[in-house]
Amino acid sequence: MPRRALALTTAALACLGALAVSTAPAQAAGPIEVVMSPLSIGEYCAAKVHPSSIVGFYNGSLGCYRYASPNLIYLGSGSPSAACQYYNPTYTYTGHAQGGAQSLVCKYSV
Repeated sequence: MPRRALALTTAALACLGALAVSTAPAQAAGPIEVVMSPLSIGEYCAAKVHPSSIVGFYNGSLGCYRYASPNLIYLGSGSPSAACQYYNPTYTYTGHAQGGAQSLVCKYSV
């Protein structure tokens, strides 16, 4: 009988301990930045600007190009904000900036 009482007491304390464990509060959503490389921008360009686009560069404006050895041929321009929204439509777009190697840095609030 004492063993049974000890086992029940131990089990009861374990249950109370499990109930007493508090979870950490949810972290507030914050700003995030996602870098779109020239090849990623090229995917947006092919979908929204010109189907032959392979690469896109952001240098104050977003330009779409295709390869024609040995050069790139300009096919049109796109919107940096539309490109950011194209890649992450569920995020709240807050802005963009130029990244290294003429990439596009998209800023979101999630």
